[in-house]
Amino acid sequence: MEGRDRREAWRGADQAWDVIGLLFAGIIVCGGLGWLLDRLFDFTDVFLPIGMVLGVGISIWLVYLKYGKPDRPA
Repeated sequence: MEGRDRREAWRGADQAWDVIGLLFAGIIVCGGLGWLLDRLFDFTDVFLPIGMVLGVGISIWLVYLKYGKPDRPA
C-alpha cells in the first residue's frame, strides 16, 4: 500500500510537469515552424513570433482539454 500512497502524493507534481512540458513543446514546435517559414520565404522574423504565440494558444487549449474540463456527472 505504501507504493500506492506515494504515487498519489506525487500525482499533482506529475500533472504540473505535464502542463509545463505541453507549454514548452507548443512554443518550441510552432515557433520552430515559424522560424522555418521565415527562412523559406526570406522574411525578416515575421512568422517566428506568430508561431510562438500560436503555440502558446494551442498549448493552453490542450491543457484545458486534458485537465481543465469539469467532470460531468454520470
